[in-house]
Amino acid sequence: IPAPRGAGIVPAPVPKKILEFAGVEDVYTSSCGKTRTRGNFIMATFYALRKTYGFLTPDLWAETEVTRDPTDAYSDFLAAGKAITV
Repeated sequence: IPAPRGAGIVPAPVPKKILEFAGVEDVYTSSCGKTRTRGNFIMATFYALRKTYGFLTPDLWAETEVTRDPTDAYSDFLAAGKAITV
């Protein structure tokens, strides 16, 4: 779960090491189920981190060319009030 900036890493000791190695700075964690086995807990943390790399964040969006708004482009023509015959 994302945490406010400056909150740091607030998990149990096992996922804390993995999250530090991954470079995560601010995060809260929550777990339920089979956390007694350290291997399961480590693998669950790893798979959760792997899923987060699939997110498409704004810094990864493709560059788009900004075009003029149609009302802005044709505002002079519309302001003239000329009649159109069809």
